[in-house]
Amino acid sequence: MKTMKELLRYQYRQYMLSGKYILPLITLLAVISVMYTVTPVGVVSSFSMMSLFLFLIMVWVGAVSQEIEPEVSEQIIILRLQSERIYYISQILFMGMVSAVATGISIGVPMLNHILHGGGVFGRGILLFDVIGGFLLMCVCSFNGAMAGGIFHPRIVRDRKIGMGATFFLALLVIVRIAVIHRFPVSKFVLWLVPPVSDVVSRFSNQEYFNMGKIMIVFGVLMGYGVIMAVLRVELLRIRKFV
Repeated sequence: MKTMKELLRYQYRQYMLSGKYILPLITLLAVISVMYTVTPVGVVSSFSMMSLFLFLIMVWVGAVSQEIEPEVSEQIIILRLQSERIYYISQILFMGMVSAVATGISIGVPMLNHILHGGGVFGRGILLFDVIGGFLLMCVCSFNGAMAGGIFHPRIVRDRKIGMGATFFLALLVIVRIAVIHRFPVSKFVLWLVPPVSDVVSRFSNQEYFNMGKIMIVFGVLMGYGVIMAVLRVELLRIRKFV
C-alpha cells in the first residue's frame, strides 16, 4: 500500500510538472461553459451529454500522458520495484483519479452556478440521486476514455502516427457505434468489442430522473470494458519490452 501511494504521488508530480493537464482542463471548462449557456437544461440529459464529452477529453488525456515520463526513469523505477505490473497498475489508478477529478469539476461547476443563481441552471431541483447517478455515469465514461487513450502505448504500437491514428479511430467508433449498428445491424457482432458509451448517452438523454438500477447496470458494464482495456494494456506492456 505504501509503495502504491508513493507511485501515485510520483505520477501526480510528473503530470503536474509536465503541464499536460492545462489544455484538457481549459477544454473541459469551455465545454461546460457552452453546455450551460442556454438555461434551464435537463439534469439527466446534460449529465449524459457531459459523459460523452468527458470520454473524448479523457481519450486525449490518456494519449498524451504516455509521453510525460522518460523511458530511462520508467526503467529505473521498474528495476527498483522488481515488478512491471505494479508500476503499470499505478498508472491506471492515477488515470482513474484524474477521471474522478474531471467528473467532480463537470458536476461541481454547474451545480455551484445553479445554487448561486437561485436555481436557474437546471429545469428542476437537484436530488441526491442526480449527483450520485451523474457522478457514476461521468466517472465510468471518463475512465473508459482514459483507457482507450492509453491502449495504443508507444511500446505497444511502435509507430507513433499509427498509434495516434488507431486511438482516434477507436474514439470515433465509440461515438458512432449506435448509429452504425442502427444502419448496419450485422456490425453489432464486431462492435460489441467497443465500449457502448454512445448507447449509454442515448439511453439516458431523454430521461427526467436517473434510475439507479439502470445506472448500476451501466456502471458495471462500462467498468468491465475499462478494466479489460486496463488489463490488456498492462499485459501488452509487460510483453513488449523496452527497445
